[in-house]
Amino acid sequence: MLFDEFYYMGYVRLESTVSVDDKKYTENRVIVPVAAEYVLDPETNIVYLKKENGTTERIGSYEYWKRIMKYRARLTADLKGSNGHFNGYGLSCGLCNMHKNSTALLNVIATNMCDLRCWYCFFYSAIAGYVYLPTLEDFERIFDRAIEINGYMPPVQITGGEPALRDDLADIIRLAKKKGAPHIQLNTNSVFYGIEYYKNPEKAPERIREYVKAGLNTIYTSFDGVKPETNFKNHYELPFALRNYYEGGLRSIVLVPTVSTMNLDEIPDVIRFAVHNYRWGIKGVNFQPLSILDRVDEEKRKALRVTQSDIVEKLEEVGLGDMDMWFPVPTVQYLADLISGEKYFVHFYNSEKCGIATYAFVDGEKLRPITDFIDVDGFLKEVEEIYTSWLKKVYYGVRAALTKIRGKDPKEIALERLDDFIKKDRLPNGASLKEIVGRAITEGSYDALGAFHDGALFIGMMHFMDYYNYDFNRVQRCSIHYGMPSGLYPFCTFNVYADKYRDVLLKASRVQDPEEEKRWTEYEKRRALQVAEFRKHLDEIVEHPIYKEAYGFLDLS
Repeated sequence: MLFDEFYYMGYVRLESTVSVDDKKYTENRVIVPVAAEYVLDPETNIVYLKKENGTTERIGSYEYWKRIMKYRARLTADLKGSNGHFNGYGLSCGLCNMHKNSTALLNVIATNMCDLRCWYCFFYSAIAGYVYLPTLEDFERIFDRAIEINGYMPPVQITGGEPALRDDLADIIRLAKKKGAPHIQLNTNSVFYGIEYYKNPEKAPERIREYVKAGLNTIYTSFDGVKPETNFKNHYELPFALRNYYEGGLRSIVLVPTVSTMNLDEIPDVIRFAVHNYRWGIKGVNFQPLSILDRVDEEKRKALRVTQSDIVEKLEEVGLGDMDMWFPVPTVQYLADLISGEKYFVHFYNSEKCGIATYAFVDGEKLRPITDFIDVDGFLKEVEEIYTSWLKKVYYGVRAALTKIRGKDPKEIALERLDDFIKKDRLPNGASLKEIVGRAITEGSYDALGAFHDGALFIGMMHFMDYYNYDFNRVQRCSIHYGMPSGLYPFCTFNVYADKYRDVLLKASRVQDPEEEKRWTEYEKRRALQVAEFRKHLDEIVEHPIYKEAYGFLDLS
């Protein structure tokens, strides 16, 4: 059984391999277009991506597939510029003139240095062999390029490597704000901020306050599980980092677990951790199934591969296992445009296969899904009809004339219809769902949308692609773009084809002076040693009240 039209894939063919220190490295890779299609295995009820070369890759359950196909991306953004022209391969220009979506999040790389050495990381400088450390002038060129291509300044994520290795983060945040970024978030492993708070809880929040004053809105932090064995990144540091963020004035923390079969069973406890520590500013959990950005054999891929539907199945334990509770990114393509009108430039025209999400409301130590309070599917269907149906617009125009109301706005119509879809108006925190949604529709501001998060937990997942499930149609609709002085690049293209994009672009902008690069390399090593030194005192850390309170809902003995 086949689904959809043919998709073109970027297939990497190995020309040769070399061995260095018992490790194999690929050379002379050739990228060729390969036709592919999504197919259903009727015996397992699993959807696969079947490529022309005969290989297949698991995508998810048929139930998941039917759900995302209900909300396919239909709209297309009108970009003001691009990096170049499409050549049929999708690998020559990054964000080309055939791109169908604007930038919803601009990734800017603060550095490729890091104080951790995670086994699945593809980025840090010790592997790359050089140091990337852009200047403020470089960031300004990137922001100007983003404005030129989009016609507006998009939300910004400062990422790495580990951005905390820079002392001028506040200056980068301040520059992004000055350029007009409506939202700025910091992607960090939180280790530095946790250790800093543990050592000096009175002084440490001053740094966070400076970030907030400069314009920082959100911390986007790693969190791969509740046990130290699965979350070797920041198990011990995160409880202290959360206090640091909170006391520094941040009330928007998103936990980001990278999920493979090694930590899949801990997914429910990650949600429980978020709920238990909700009062410290956790507002979301965004799962990221592991992207296998390396050449590995099929057996190893199957052993590690996790899909979005696998995660939903695990969330049955916390009451979020019903696929109808979940919505792909383009679910809100019409609602977002309707709310924002002409002033809104960020669109949600992504591929339905990129990610799914839901909201749940915190009720003590439990969660209640948004679908308990509102018929989301019904309301969104109504919004789509309001947005797209000319006959319906004519009908409401006639009705408006009869009631002596001239030119009724589509947002007003949506508000009128909202009542028909509310199941239960009062949320666990006592707020009115109708009032919150109504304000978001009426104002369309970040403040109004932010009010929706008071008492709510965003739970999402974004499955970034790798060599084996790469889909050009998804890339065309990508809205998470890496910014470089040379232009913008879709997230998956930038990382999957690293030898054409990420590695080439970063290396071209490396620290040029050998002595300066050496100093930074030594500095990176010292920062890594500080983490190792901190973790020599685990007996003291696990007895600390903040650590015990953060994990108090679990038995970690």
